[in-house]
Amino acid sequence: MSRKLKNFLDGFVTFMENSGSPRIYAKWSGIFAIGAVVERKAWLSTTKGKTYPNHYIILVGPAGIGKSVCTSTVMDLIEEIKSPENVIHVAPTSVTKASLIDALDNAERRIIRPTSNPPVETFNSLVVIANELGVFLPAWDGEFMSVLTDVWDNKVYAETRRTRNLSIKIPRPQINLLSATTPTHLNMLLPEGAWETGFMSRTLCVYSSEILYTDIFAEREKSDTLWKDLAADLTDIYKTWGEFSISEEAMSAINDWARSGGQPAPDHPKLLSYNTRRLHHLLKLCMVAALACDSELIITVDHFVEALDWLVELETFMPDIFKSMRTGGDAAAIEECYHYCFQQYMRRGNKHVPEQLMWAFLQDRVPAHNVARILEVMERAGLIKKEFMESGQGYKPMGKVQ
Repeated sequence: MSRKLKNFLDGFVTFMENSGSPRIYAKWSGIFAIGAVVERKAWLSTTKGKTYPNHYIILVGPAGIGKSVCTSTVMDLIEEIKSPENVIHVAPTSVTKASLIDALDNAERRIIRPTSNPPVETFNSLVVIANELGVFLPAWDGEFMSVLTDVWDNKVYAETRRTRNLSIKIPRPQINLLSATTPTHLNMLLPEGAWETGFMSRTLCVYSSEILYTDIFAEREKSDTLWKDLAADLTDIYKTWGEFSISEEAMSAINDWARSGGQPAPDHPKLLSYNTRRLHHLLKLCMVAALACDSELIITVDHFVEALDWLVELETFMPDIFKSMRTGGDAAAIEECYHYCFQQYMRRGNKHVPEQLMWAFLQDRVPAHNVARILEVMERAGLIKKEFMESGQGYKPMGKVQ
């Protein structure tokens, strides 16, 4: 099947131009779509084993800037190409660890290739698209995160459930995850040290705060022809099978980049664990770059350059996530708590605010495990002072939030 478009990814970005979504969101949503439909049907072999083009991608940014428009469009496109011949397993949006594994266990794919050895290939591949990360991950669950970490590596997954006397073993699992969230929610979701965990080092967080105005009364110029071409080319990508080869020039360029420490490399302290997986991310993106423009499974130096450009652009904005998390997370809670303390102090006739009131106020705004830490930070910053009262301990406002 010949391609309709010169480059699927460019076509997807063009299609999304008048959606109001930042361009970087559209680009990475298109990258996800390619990897999701390839499943485990194409791979690159290295000395460390096989690498597949599956991704965990989270679009991060303020509310209302077009994150869900991109995730929904990818879902629509995948639904468009699904058929009895084109089997794609899509998970429910809201799942528990157990139900996700059940969905993955049921997402068996059997590829019949009579001329191959073996003639039948079997694996399990599941697509997860959640417009809101909070629906897919309502709370940080270490066991759940460990499962996602293991499956990202495309290794054997096995578990035994005592309650149901059930044993599950999935020799060749894979999950492709696309979701979206705000920095505030990410700050509430992630416990201290989460960025150093396996899950976050395997996740590509795409940040933007760009607000694009679109005429809400104008008809969006959705080209039916372009949509059909995107669906046709994604179907062609879906039918990909085989091992990637890589040109000598591309191998040399990748090795030189890796030996140099992957420059330019992120230097933010929270990204040190992520940095150890940049080469793996880059190899996945090289495959996507090759698949975006044709069905030949050959990675050239041009694909390497394009994939590296995508990665460096994403990494340029990743530190802004941490700034936004501080601004919209603890910083906002600290400011609100100070003003609450000040108002209560004045209303009580310059008497200390009982500790339990401060705790109750913060528990409505931040995770319970963050309350004590925020109060401690406020004390150390000189914003409040903890003193003994006749009825117990209380707080007195001291400083001023800038």
